[in-house]
Amino acid sequence: MPTAATGSPTISWGATPPRSRGPRPCPCCSPGKIVPRSPRPIRLAELADFLNDGSEQASARILDGDPATEIRGFASLAGAKDDELVFVRDAAHLAALVDCVACAVITSPGLDVGARAVLRSARPAHDFSRLVEAFVPSRRPPAGIEAGAHVDPAATVDPSASIGAGARVGPGCRVGSGAIVASNATLVADVEVGRDAWIHSGVVLREDTRIGDRVILQPGVVVGGDGFGYVPDAEGRPVAMAQRGRVVIEDDVEIGANTTVDRATLDETRIRRGAKIDNQVQIAHNCDIGEEALIVAQTGLSGGTIVGRRAVVMAGVGTTGHLRIGEGAFIAARSGLHHDVPDGARMFGAPATEERSWHRTVAALRRLPELLKRVRRLERRVEAEASLPSSERGDASTPAPSAGDAGRDDASGGDSGRD
Repeated sequence: MPTAATGSPTISWGATPPRSRGPRPCPCCSPGKIVPRSPRPIRLAELADFLNDGSEQASARILDGDPATEIRGFASLAGAKDDELVFVRDAAHLAALVDCVACAVITSPGLDVGARAVLRSARPAHDFSRLVEAFVPSRRPPAGIEAGAHVDPAATVDPSASIGAGARVGPGCRVGSGAIVASNATLVADVEVGRDAWIHSGVVLREDTRIGDRVILQPGVVVGGDGFGYVPDAEGRPVAMAQRGRVVIEDDVEIGANTTVDRATLDETRIRRGAKIDNQVQIAHNCDIGEEALIVAQTGLSGGTIVGRRAVVMAGVGTTGHLRIGEGAFIAARSGLHHDVPDGARMFGAPATEERSWHRTVAALRRLPELLKRVRRLERRVEAEASLPSSERGDASTPAPSAGDAGRDDASGGDSGRD
């Protein structure tokens, strides 16, 4: 039988309860419910007290209206009932509030939402999320090892952890207190899972992987697969290089469905504390993702890429290997990176360039049709004059056609069809 945990694994344990990384549609405009209803009525004053009970100043949240207003749930504007709280991000979403029957709103200071109870906050989206998390129970499985799970006798599982049916916990693995290993997840061997981590169904954690506290891995995540490393043999055929490193995922990291994080060739691939990675992202061998960095869906980071702290990499970005994305940098969607990015830089395009340069390039591209017409006119003039006797050629100082000429050519038909 697997042994009960008698001490903490060699990763830091925390006491914060796990958070579910469920679907997160925009609460302003997505139809339907985004969370379940609360099991009991909650007075608006209770919500205000909860939000004001943190380290931030209480004046950051102001309650307008009847503090005894009771709510039973949290909803989007499109699907709210008359006993629910909704979130209005800014004035652009006020139109959707006109037909909304919700009894209460959380929004920014100074925004007029009509005759209803209001919680005002400098960060309404953040506080709305806090309220949902605090007052709506998550669907957490009970502690224990379900029938049908396989836990190797050499594995260590804390009694408060949950191992779902069909899950496999291999030899040398350690599962911390409050952790969840859902059905059909696989921990191959010598894997450490931290306290209150949530390993969803279908996740595969290859040997020697380290998972910190409160990490959330969505279904289908694969951590520790072999990196894509090949060298040609004497006849030019690709031969796989041995991949003997590991992956370390630090505390409070969240990784979306079907994302892959490859093991290092020899050392570590590391995802640092608080980083958030979306669905279908490829993190190649020996990458280092900085603290609280954000990486959006369908991005591919080649081997050895370093992403700085709080950098933002938008959807569909691709990088060449062994480059550095600086701290706080922003990489726009569909960009292609071929060189290092300085701290705080904003990069756009493929190949990516600094934002101001990119805007100039786009502006120039929009002028290309007009410029091509002007070049055609000049070519025809030169060709026509070259065919004349020298005595009949026009003065070389004749001005070139202006942009207005090009426009008139266009309007009269010209030869735009040949451009």
